[in-house]
Amino acid sequence: MINKTQVVETAFGEALYPHLSVPDTQFNAEGIYQVKLKMSRADADKEMKTINNIISKEIAEEHKKHPGNTKLTKKAPMPYEINQDDGSVVFKFKTKFKPKIFDHTGSNLIPDSKVVWGGSEIKVRYTPVGYNVASTGIGCTLRLVSCQVRKLVEGSVATQGFAPVEPVLTEGKQ
Repeated sequence: MINKTQVVETAFGEALYPHLSVPDTQFNAEGIYQVKLKMSRADADKEMKTINNIISKEIAEEHKKHPGNTKLTKKAPMPYEINQDDGSVVFKFKTKFKPKIFDHTGSNLIPDSKVVWGGSEIKVRYTPVGYNVASTGIGCTLRLVSCQVRKLVEGSVATQGFAPVEPVLTEGKQ
């Protein structure tokens, strides 16, 4: 049973579109730290069960508040998607606060100078929080707390270039 402040830890998976060192400001000027974590279906079952249990509790609370209501309960989008092609599951974690990022030993923090890129192998600690909002419905959000990096993929767009190639010259033109 999960309470509202309990921290849960995932298995290792592949980081997709991570914003762990620098917040994503595309849709929020304050910035959101977030990561999508791609896991095998077997590894994801525990997380999916936790999320579904929290949503079930929120639905039960709604029925307690409004016992005579026979309308269907509106459900928010799930914080995960199942890939029908390969059966993998992608979870969405986010927070307003900078998460702590640990190396493979689990005790050393990765410095801010290193940026976790997509393809890195990580596991996530998060707090699952149920909600019931009239506009979106009943759902669960996964609040990112920290990450552990087993395999770091890093790079920089500014330093990536092209390899030299032989020019192709056409007759009469250079």
